Amino acid sequence: MAIITISRQFGSGGEFIAQETARKLGYLLVNKATISERLQEFGVTEPELTIFDEKKIGYLEEVAANDEHEKQEHYHYLENLQNFFYDLAIRENLVILGRGGQVIFKDFPPAIHVIVIAPLKNRIERVSQQYNLDEAAAARLIAEQDEDRREYLRFFFGHDWLDFDLYHLSINTGLLGLEEGVSLVIKAAQFKESLVITDRPEKEVITNGQGPIEPLQDATGLAPTFAHPSEEEFARMLDFYRIEWLYEPKTFPLEWDSEGNISEAFSPDFYLPEQDIYVELTTQKQKLVWKKNKKIRRLKELYPHVNIKIIYGRDYRGLLDKYGIDE
Repeated sequence: MAIITISRQFGSGGEFIAQETARKLGYLLVNKATISERLQEFGVTEPELTIFDEKKIGYLEEVAANDEHEKQEHYHYLENLQNFFYDLAIRENLVILGRGGQVIFKDFPPAIHVIVIAPLKNRIERVSQQYNLDEAAAARLIAEQDEDRREYLRFFFGHDWLDFDLYHLSINTGLLGLEEGVSLVIKAAQFKESLVITDRPEKEVITNGQGPIEPLQDATGLAPTFAHPSEEEFARMLDFYRIEWLYEPKTFPLEWDSEGNISEAFSPDFYLPEQDIYVELTTQKQKLVWKKNKKIRRLKELYPHVNIKIIYGRDYRGLLDKYGIDE
């Protein structure tokens, strides 16, 4: 999976660079049209899409300060936007135009983040021609659009839009042509991909009769023995997301006999150190996992500080479907 995020000053030509980069690389372009079409699948309604675009953030901030329901709507939008991006990213290479992509994938190693800028006089000329406006109207539109994008990133993500520490590459289209900008993005993405591949540690390659398979290693570099094939597939999904994991690293006592000996215990399948959460995976039908649910309820009673999530059979099968993996 590869991800290119492109942020842009209004009138800098960032939209063209994003479109052409996606076309030439064969990546999916994620822009307003893509989001409007698909985000409703994640429970975001059309009115929310209209409100939570890269605009009117000052108004939203004022309303949210006095309306708890409105504040929850903001969180709902942001959560679904991130889930939307992650869901696409499992299956496709992406070029993401705006929408906080540079923050959402800030710590994702294969991603490359680009900002497209240009001197104001170049942007005024381009906007005047594109929208048939005089220079004064073009300058006003540029100021409004730039302010909306600045406030969007600050309001939803808490970052400064023009913080150049967020970006790998800055392209000034006042100095370069748009096609040259596209070439730079493509070359930077290819170079970034080569670095990620080179940085991967060499692993022994084994086969299962269907092609080479890399043995899995946990966050400590050890290769665990999984109790069930579904656990191995889940570990591969975590590796795909570059999420560190440990396999059954801890056992929690749950019951003791009259002499103080442990009579029942529970070892969650995975621990994700960066997220500080345990994950228990079950491929049984949900109605058959009541014993496991009982153990987890007991664990939460005794160890309330422990975060744990159970992934049921239907959820696991959904993950397999996304990856195109046969059960």
